[in-house]
This record gives sequence, structure tokens and C-alpha cells, in this order.
Amino acid sequence: MELALQNYERATKEATAGLLAAWATEKETLARKHRDLEEERRALEVDRAAFAAEIAGVEGMVVQPEDRVKLNIGGKNFETTRQTLTAALNVAPYSYFGAMF
Repeated sequence: MELALQNYERATKEATAGLLAAWATEKETLARKHRDLEEERRALEVDRAAFAAEIAGVEGMVVQPEDRVKLNIGGKNFETTRQTLTAALNVAPYSYFGAMF
């Protein structure tokens, strides 16, 4: 009976040690995965910020309908943008056309 009890205690200690080792390994694995996910999250945040900046830049280049200007010059219809017309300020600021803006 005593021998059976000792065998049981030894087996219990070995099983407990095995479970603790497996738990420690799993804990380490989960911690590593957590660090990897945090790194990926930070990288995605950087990518998201860069994408938002790119979107803002592209939106600045898109001509909005309210920026379109229709001109009737000598009976001929032309359409341009406000940006094109105001560029005269940079090209020829002292010209008659540049003075209009």
C-alpha cells in the first residue's frame, strides 16, 4: 500500500511538473503572439495614416463641380476650372487677366 501511494505521489508530481511546463510554454507562445500582433497593429496605423494623407492629396487634385467655370467668349462656349483661371496670378500677376483675380 505504501509503495502504491509513493508511486501515485511521484506520478502526480511528474504530471503536475509536465502541466506547469506546458502552461509556461503556452504562456510564452501567447506573449510572443501578442507582441507580434501589437507590431502589426502599429504598422497598420502607420499605413492608415499614410493612406489618409494620400487620399487628402488626391482629393485636392479632383475638380469639384462648384470649381468649374463656364465661359462664353465671342459666342463660343468654354469650360475651365477656377484653379486654371487663378493661375494667372502666378504667371502674369500684372496683366489685365491677372488683375481680375
